[in-house]
Amino acid sequence: MKPLVENILKLVQIPSISGDKAQIRRVVDLVKNELAPQGAIIREFDFEGADPVLLLANCPGERFDILTVGHLDVVPAAQKLFVPKTENGRLYARGALDMKSSVVVNLAALAYAMNKNIRFGVLITTDEETSSNGIKALVKNQPIEARIVFDTDAGSLDTLCDKAKHPVTVKINAVGENAHSSRPWDGINAVTRLTDCLTELEKNFTRFEKGQTRPESIWVDTMVVTAFNSPTTYNMVPAQAEALVNFRLTEKISLPQLEQKLRKSTRQFGCDYEILLCSRGVYMDADCPEIAAYREIAAQTIGRPLKISQMCGGTDARMFSDRSVIVMHSVNGENAHGDLEYVELDSVEQLLEIEKKYIDAFIAGKI
Repeated sequence: MKPLVENILKLVQIPSISGDKAQIRRVVDLVKNELAPQGAIIREFDFEGADPVLLLANCPGERFDILTVGHLDVVPAAQKLFVPKTENGRLYARGALDMKSSVVVNLAALAYAMNKNIRFGVLITTDEETSSNGIKALVKNQPIEARIVFDTDAGSLDTLCDKAKHPVTVKINAVGENAHSSRPWDGINAVTRLTDCLTELEKNFTRFEKGQTRPESIWVDTMVVTAFNSPTTYNMVPAQAEALVNFRLTEKISLPQLEQKLRKSTRQFGCDYEILLCSRGVYMDADCPEIAAYREIAAQTIGRPLKISQMCGGTDARMFSDRSVIVMHSVNGENAHGDLEYVELDSVEQLLEIEKKYIDAFIAGKI
């Protein structure tokens, strides 16, 4: 069995579900003690409120020519999904696609870069599927910089992503006055205020739903009400109501512009808002020199040009979008987070070959 496959099998057999500290510890120790290349400098960061972050490198310090970013935590799954099986060139297991196979590729690329004239690092988080608190704390507390970041948690072997949306989650609160529901004129309905506010806010976005309007391109700004609550009984005019709203923003709407829309809508209907979660978008130019060189190497390796796409979600690599060129490219597979999750093993070998060739090109001064 090939070493890459052996290492993937070792990782996917550990049920490192995000938040399970004991299993996260197991998978971190496996990387540190068995999978790390000989001679690699290994640093573990443990921040309050976050799970461990690993940084493995062929050099000391915090500055890198190329830094790969990935994660070892997975979403919950039945125990049987942590018993891997191979069939027709596919490896089925929880985490096979998202994204333990790609982590193995990155570690193999580090082994290739050892003792070469390139500053190469592998950054691995363990809470990407839940909070991403590890990468957030790392970026805040450690001055880690990289000219180029390989994000192997996005795209596929045939597709390179050049953009990922900016996620923002907001809580909107409405306050009214209680009254008996038989006498609504004696109260102020917080639910009505909140629904009117949401309706006004939604005018800035297009509503999408299965079976109805579909966007011509996924690269559109979206707003989705994900929760709505009013803690009242059936016969009372509600005095409180709140909603959670998730926005996914392209570069067309900045955070200040979103807040301007929020202020206008909430003030108009006597509501207020609070931003609960806010990360970053990734907006790269697929024709910039670093990504163009990667696309050329990848096309030569797999025998066809890469398709260019965008993604609605986000990965931990977004935390470097203000300082690095991010190359979002990964392995082939299907059903991430599903019971039939699998990775195509040939694509694992090909992704490693692309990373090796890119390292060589960088050393040769071609990038």
